[in-house]
Amino acid sequence: MNPAEQRRATPRSRTLLEGQIVYNNRLSRMECIVRDLSETGACLVFSQPVKVPREFELQIPKKKLIRHAQIMWYDGQHHGVMFLDEASVAESGAKLPASGSEAASVPEILDETRLRIAQLLGVSVDVIQLKLGIGK
Repeated sequence: MNPAEQRRATPRSRTLLEGQIVYNNRLSRMECIVRDLSETGACLVFSQPVKVPREFELQIPKKKLIRHAQIMWYDGQHHGVMFLDEASVAESGAKLPASGSEAASVPEILDETRLRIAQLLGVSVDVIQLKLGIGK
């Protein structure tokens, strides 16, 4: 276990989810990738180094999750955030799975794979289509 993991109150799950930082009285937004996630915080990655407000609303549409967050550390493209509120799940009672406690669903894996391919190619995730085939 590394020192950062020892400081965390709850375990983080590795993710590759689209996120949005909402700030400036909901007038401004920035796209990000949520690389890991727990009940108490997350690691956000941006396509280039950016200046992020100290506090903001983090939205994770795939999880229907909205959290008030504060930057705890950053190193250019990566930002560690701590959540300042209780989980607010939009239109669902879903809870975040604990690390390794639930298997990811096939659609979720495909969505995360599409996102990663889009990032590598520098294109919108909407233009990436994957076909899953299971055969002998």
